[in-house]
Amino acid sequence: MNLSLFTRHSTLCSIFFGCLFLPISLSFGLGSLKVLGVISWLDILGEGSLVILSAIWVLFVLVSRPPGRVTSALVIGLSLFLFSACLDLFDEWMRYDNRATYLNMFESIPAAFGMFIMSYALFQWHQELLIVNQQLQRRELNLRQHDQVDFITKLYGADYMREQINDQLKDSGNPAFSIVMLDIDSFDSFNRQYGHDEGDRLLREVSELILMNLRSLDLVCRYAGDRFILLLPNTEKVVAEEIAEQIRKAIVHLAYKPSRDNNAVYHSLTYVAETASMEDKIAEAILSRVNRRLDLCKQSISAMVI
Repeated sequence: MNLSLFTRHSTLCSIFFGCLFLPISLSFGLGSLKVLGVISWLDILGEGSLVILSAIWVLFVLVSRPPGRVTSALVIGLSLFLFSACLDLFDEWMRYDNRATYLNMFESIPAAFGMFIMSYALFQWHQELLIVNQQLQRRELNLRQHDQVDFITKLYGADYMREQINDQLKDSGNPAFSIVMLDIDSFDSFNRQYGHDEGDRLLREVSELILMNLRSLDLVCRYAGDRFILLLPNTEKVVAEEIAEQIRKAIVHLAYKPSRDNNAVYHSLTYVAETASMEDKIAEAILSRVNRRLDLCKQSISAMVI
């Protein structure tokens, strides 16, 4: 839960509290308390539970989701249901005269509208999750060992990548796969100038851009520091280099704006691609080879700049 999200839902909070307090005002304004002997405490327990749980669900949505269409529909639908549940609960406490007969109508109609709106919200939420799962497929292949997730980028780390590469190498019938290693140029200088918090935010932005340029079957992990590694199944080297070049162009055009500076900072990217060979028996073999090639490439670029 992110409690800071609560402050971004002022309109939805007003709707929620309105649906909570309006039935209380109507019930006490138009009715009078029943004597204790005729009150059904079992009904109060059941209907009161619905009120409490509905309110808790609304609060959980408000502190768990950012503003948006699905969030609004969930809160409005639950609030309408809460409105009816409150009227139904206070029916057990209050006795109404003839002026308040219309309250009986309000006990069911808002709940029906609320359930309809929540059904729409749940369908849209389902569509959201389909998109999220497509993104997750690019972060992980088939395992979800979340203790291996990098805290900054929310990508898996080098150990997870080694496991996946070893699985590919053990599958003798698996077609060729390629490895791409990416490195952000001058990242250390950026960290020194703008601070590690900005460096972490840049890494998150870059990781999202990489994900956007991958296919659903590909996997990206954070290898170390500002270095990322891609596993591209069923992919020859020439295709891997095309994908890496598309990522490089996306990074080059990223206008990153540090928090304390209105001027955009642009970054370049260095990459190498390597296809697994018959000699590769373990992941470390191909990883060491591609890592050395990237270091040599970075050294060549540095020498040219000097």
